[in-house]
Amino acid sequence: MNKVKVYNGQTLIDIAVQELGDPARVMEVAELNDMNVTDELVSGAMVIVPVFDKSKRSHVILFADPANRPASGLNINEAALPEGIGYWYLENDFIVQ
Repeated sequence: MNKVKVYNGQTLIDIAVQELGDPARVMEVAELNDMNVTDELVSGAMVIVPVFDKSKRSHVILFADPANRPASGLNINEAALPEGIGYWYLENDFIVQ
């Protein structure tokens, strides 16, 4: 068993893919942490994961790189969208009075 830090926007499925190389093992991760599969994770929290299957080693190595961490819980509305008069549209976010 290992403990893994949760990063922004990660779900339990992301953790299963990142640490075990297999999204089907998400139920194991949820049970180990007394959680439901759909529970939202808090950034910085620690999650217990079982040992990965050696046949999935290449997947685990791929997602060990911080640039490749899956984070499917990110919402496009949370992302910083460009603002300002160059991006405003009449009747949408720019109202003429």
